[in-house]
Amino acid sequence: MKSKKSLLFDLGNVLLPIDLSLTFQAFSQLSTSFNPLEIQDKIFNEGLWLGYEAGLLNDDEFRDLLRDQLNLICSNEVFDQAFSALLLDFPSNIYSFLEDLNSKFDLYLLSNTSVIHSRIFLNNQLGPHGENLFGLFKKAHFSYEMGLVKPNPLIYQQVLKENNLEAGQLVFFDDNAANIESASQLGIDSILIDPKTSLSQISAKINELC
Repeated sequence: MKSKKSLLFDLGNVLLPIDLSLTFQAFSQLSTSFNPLEIQDKIFNEGLWLGYEAGLLNDDEFRDLLRDQLNLICSNEVFDQAFSALLLDFPSNIYSFLEDLNSKFDLYLLSNTSVIHSRIFLNNQLGPHGENLFGLFKKAHFSYEMGLVKPNPLIYQQVLKENNLEAGQLVFFDDNAANIESASQLGIDSILIDPKTSLSQISAKINELC
């Protein structure tokens, strides 16, 4: 075993497939003004999700913000369904994949995510005896609990500090180039993931470490 002893994973499009276009489409069906592309542009260009993912807004404040900015007409339940449409199913082998890694490395998670989404993906029984997937991680870090979002370098520093890790001990997997760049500048070995080949890319990196 080489010196790298801990693995840090993003969640969306690394371990859990997501499709943002499904949420943009769902919101457009609730909007009196905007099509899916316009909704995508507003969300990204105006950073409409960032405050919620950083834990600066509660559920109702976030719903009201998006209802106002996207001209949505919907109940809370319908809003949550549309907002969560982007979440797809975990790969069928994800538990065994991480379980095998857990026998060789300390596993950590760092995700920009929200309370609404976490209620869904945290509620799983993916192990062979109904075990929860997140029980395989030494620590799961969620942006809404940390008050920070990637690629802010402070979020990686917080992960290192809370887990008593050095940057050189960590290998980080994320599908966002800005997140990879920020972590790399701190000395973390950071791997940019293609969502289409995420698990095979992870496996290839692991083979270098073992």
